Amino acid sequence: MKHLLIILLFLFFGCAQPLVFVRKQYNSSYQPNYTTSYNSANIKMEVLEAKNDDNINKIIFENIKELSNFIDSQNLTITNYNQLTNGFVDVYKNAKNSKPENNLKNWNFELESNVEFETEEFVNIGINYSTSYDDLHSFGGKRSLVFNKLTGAQLKNEDIFSNLHLVSKLVEAKFRAKYNVNAALSLNKQGYCFENNSFYLTNNIFFTIEGVKFLYNINEISSYEKGSFEVILTYQEIDKYLLIK
Repeated sequence: MKHLLIILLFLFFGCAQPLVFVRKQYNSSYQPNYTTSYNSANIKMEVLEAKNDDNINKIIFENIKELSNFIDSQNLTITNYNQLTNGFVDVYKNAKNSKPENNLKNWNFELESNVEFETEEFVNIGINYSTSYDDLHSFGGKRSLVFNKLTGAQLKNEDIFSNLHLVSKLVEAKFRAKYNVNAALSLNKQGYCFENNSFYLTNNIFFTIEGVKFLYNINEISSYEKGSFEVILTYQEIDKYLLIK
């Protein structure tokens, strides 16, 4: 019975397919007059897809769909990347045709996903995106997704760190030192917009060679003009709190 169990475990773990990603391109455009800054729409997405893990692919897609905020308040059925890119152009055409002069500033959306960091236990996927609509400022950011390579499950902060409270305190101390935040004044009186005027740990966790990066995107904790904020804790500082290696 013991030998049978060993054989079954070997078959289950030893024959597991390695996680492999392929890069796919999804583009769509409407360019009747691309030489001007009016009446054109372009969407370009370079997406990582796991060859043998549908759950990871589903989570990556849902995050990209969420970042594609042009579909907000639109009656669109979006279940795949082709529908997403075609939907971008269709929404633009509808907006353009609704203007009396039939003129609309160009819309552009670009996105790229990459493997940021990988070990035998987990993989960290980064999604970079930038967008510009009509006369609005261009807007962009980066989102992190961390996956357990064996199960395909997405790992949240509580799956990555053993003590979120202490990790948050470490990040806050580095944040205040890096950005010269006065400890005697509240955060929001110094130009920040933390909910409840209290520092919080971002969900954007990136693993790098130097350490773990905590990224706050544009408009997340401060005004657009101040850009993004990031803090890195070295592995020496954070290692004892890491649940994954």
